[in-house]
Parts: sequence; C-alpha cells; structure tokens
Amino acid sequence: MKTTTSLSIFLLRQGREKDFDRDIGDDKTSRLPLASPLEGFFSPLRSEPKSPTWAGAVAGLLQPPAVVDLDTQSPGGLLFVKLRGRSFVLTFGHAWMRLRNEWLEHDFGRRVTLNLMKENSLLEMRSEQVFAKWHLASERAPRGSSVDSFGVEFDRDMVSAVEGLPTETLFGKTIRGGTSLRIAIDIDDLEPVLDRSLIEFASNAYQKRWPSIDNLMALRDPLIVDTLEKALDAELATGQGAKKVVLFTPQQRKGESLVVSAYVIGRLSKAPPMTPYLTFGSWEGYAKKRKLSVSIATAKAMTVHMMDEGAQELGECSVFECFGYEGSLNGKSYVLSSGIWFEVVPTFLKRINATVKGIPAPTKLLAAWNQIDDEGTYNDSCSKKDKSILHFDKKDVWYGGGQSRFEFCDLMHLGTKRLYFVKVPSKSSGMSHLIEQTRRTVELFFGPDPGFRVALEQKIKKLNSKADTTWTKVRPRPGEWKLCFVSMGRSAVQLPFFARCSLANACRDLRNLGHDVEYLQV
Repeated sequence: MKTTTSLSIFLLRQGREKDFDRDIGDDKTSRLPLASPLEGFFSPLRSEPKSPTWAGAVAGLLQPPAVVDLDTQSPGGLLFVKLRGRSFVLTFGHAWMRLRNEWLEHDFGRRVTLNLMKENSLLEMRSEQVFAKWHLASERAPRGSSVDSFGVEFDRDMVSAVEGLPTETLFGKTIRGGTSLRIAIDIDDLEPVLDRSLIEFASNAYQKRWPSIDNLMALRDPLIVDTLEKALDAELATGQGAKKVVLFTPQQRKGESLVVSAYVIGRLSKAPPMTPYLTFGSWEGYAKKRKLSVSIATAKAMTVHMMDEGAQELGECSVFECFGYEGSLNGKSYVLSSGIWFEVVPTFLKRINATVKGIPAPTKLLAAWNQIDDEGTYNDSCSKKDKSILHFDKKDVWYGGGQSRFEFCDLMHLGTKRLYFVKVPSKSSGMSHLIEQTRRTVELFFGPDPGFRVALEQKIKKLNSKADTTWTKVRPRPGEWKLCFVSMGRSAVQLPFFARCSLANACRDLRNLGHDVEYLQV
C-alpha cells in the first residue's frame, strides 16, 4: 500500500546554487547523500529545546511541587535534488525559513499548478491587493470551481497562490502553488514529479485559460532592480518614506498566510517590545534610535519577527520584505512587494492608461488648487468663491441601525446635479479611499431605502435652513447625477499606477450601473 508524504518543493534560480550552498549554514559533514538515481543530499536541521511562554502561566495554577517541563525541539530538514541541470530544495518543518527570496524562482509553484489544472478545478486563490491597503485575501471553494466564483479582480490583485485539482494523478489529489509547489505524493514518485514540474514551469499554456492572471510579472533584470532600489533609497534619504512606503506581512514562501498577533523589530530578546501593527514609523524610529540609516541596506539587514497570540515566533523576514512601494522608470511602472520587484505588463499598462485618459472632464469646473491648501481648506474655499457650490466635506450624515457616519460628497452643484469627490492622491491608498467614499454614496443615495435621503435632508436643513432640499425626497435614477472624481495636482495618467487601476475599475463598475463618471484635475 502506497503512503503519501506532504512536500514543499522549491526551485532555485539558475546561478544561485552556490549562494544556497554557502549560506545555508549547516555542517556539511552531516549531509546525507541520496540513493541513486537521485543526485543530491539531505541536511537535517536541529533546533535548541525551548519552553513555550504559556508554560509558566500554567505552572502558577498547579499545586507545588508540580513542574511543567515542556521543552521541545522543532526539527527540520532540507532535501537538495539536482535534476536536468536545475536544483530543487524540498523543505521539512520550519526549514523553509532558511531560504532567501533571491535564491528562488518566485512563481515556480504557481505556474506548475496553473498548468496542471482545468478552468473549473480551482479550490483556493490567494491574492495580494497591492493598490489599496496592501493586504492579502484568500477565498476557498467547497469544490472545484471556475475563477468567476472568486472575488479576484485581475486589474487590482496579484494572484500569489492557487490550489486546485490536478489533471494528473502523479501529483496527488490536490495541488497548491505559490513560490513553492505543495503536494502529497508517494515519495517513490519524486523523480518523475520533479521532472514533470520542470516541463510545466517552462510552459505558458495556462495563460490561455487565465489570460489576465499575469498583469504583474516578477522582474529578473538585476540592473533595473538596482536602479529602482537606488531611486527608493533616495526617497528614503529625503524623509519621504512614510509617504511612499507601507509595511505589511509579506506573502510567505510556503504559500500560506500566517495569523500574526504581534511583531518584533530587530533582535528577539527574552522580553522583546512587541507591536500589533507594522508601520514605517515604527521601523524608522527603531533605526534612528540605534543611529542606523533609514535605507534599503538597513531594511535588508534588519529582522522582523512575527509572533502568535502566545508570543511564540511564527517566522521571520527582513524589514525590506515587508515593504510595499510603487515606482516608475522610463515610462514603465513597477511594484515592490514581499521583497520582490514586479513589472506591470505593457499591455495591461496600456489598457489602464487608455481607460483613465478617456474619462471626460465636467462642464462645471472648480477653482484651481494653490498647491498649498489641504483638502478641507480647498473645499471650503471653493464653496466660498462660488455660492452655487455646497460644501459637504466632513459634514457626516448619521444613518443606519448602528448610527454609522457617511460623507455624502465633498462638494455639490445642484444646478448641474453633480457630486464632487476630492482628494490629494499622494499614493494609491488615497485614491482608494476616495473611490470607496463614492461607492458608498452611490449605494445609499441611489438605493431603494429612503432612510438615507431623509437623514441627508435633515443634515442639510441643519447646515442651512433655507437650502432647497426637494431633490432629496425622490429616489434619483442612475445617470441623473454626475459623479466627478477630483484630483488635487495630478492628471489621471499621473496617478500612481494602482491608483489608476482603482480609478479604471470604479469607472467600469459605476458605468455598468448606469452612472456618468467624470475626472477633474485642479
């Protein structure tokens, strides 16, 4: 009877074998050679015994002289296999943490998995929503399904890992791929599995089934990477890091998310200071306190420890691997995520640019921005300069069972029935917030429930008892009011790339609902 073994398989990038061999740090005399026909070795990795942090708390509840002795090890191992001129590394236990991003073929497991699945055999998709809050999302289906069953938007998300039902029994019952390939197979089938995985990794056949899945491709040119990192370093040196960079838990090399309760930046001491959030400011403060430069070199050298709710370490990575950043070079757009640079595919970039360029300007313009005022000051000045424009910025409408607060819009012109939503789009998240505000307004103002319009009328009367509110008494039809996105200082094509993606998606969705969408640079 065959016994299956769960495996995590990585593929080393060509030319990185020496780095792996030099830096893995184990005692080479302990390496155990593999039996023919496999070429390679197994390297066992042992850890120091460690007592969990909760053991002391439990001991305090016991009658003396009871002692809680729970010191345990977390052994692991690395299996190195050479086949057809390429090098595989199979990891066991926590050994995957010893691998470095720059050694690995970033999309090895994902490409193999996509090539070995049919369109209707998806079980799970993990995507990274990089344009807004730089967070990971995961959806799972109870049975093999098509991509339409998932909430992934390829114009918005990077698909980092997929799981599904393989077409070949050689790869087991299910197959999962991100950076690594995760399968459960009979270990005797390892050589044909590795051999076939190289064939599938080299194939682009999956793109016929999912033509939009590769809108972002991992950047392989070291010269371009070096240029982009020098540009990022320059921005960090001028103090622009907090505006340009966000920190988030990186996509794990195993293709699984970690449920992180807290983070420790720097050295992991016995009682380390922990923070529930990763922020640029916390890392910057830590670096400056230790008189270290706020630079890429420091970020790459400094460790972030990810802790569970029991203050046990789940894993670690560098601060650099937590960076989320958008850059551009020679008219091309790039994204840094999980320590990897991605290039926006030219056809995708062209399509997004064409969409945002085609958004019309409003017939009713607003005053020019003086490049100094913040959003609130600018909105207030617009309403004072033109009395026909009503100012709603920060004038929340209270509505709903939980009495939630909603901003109706920033500015409104009743004569042309136009709602303006205003933002300084310094980074993609700003445009994302603006678009979410617009979507909420559309949902409530044009919705069938008159409750919001009643609350809106009351708010207007409170602000101006003489204001005309007859328009709030009837549910408006889609297209009756125009929705205008207002950018302070940037044209649509000058927005950060994922802000353009967000804008293009919003225009598509709102137009499909029958609304007229406009864009104005002030």
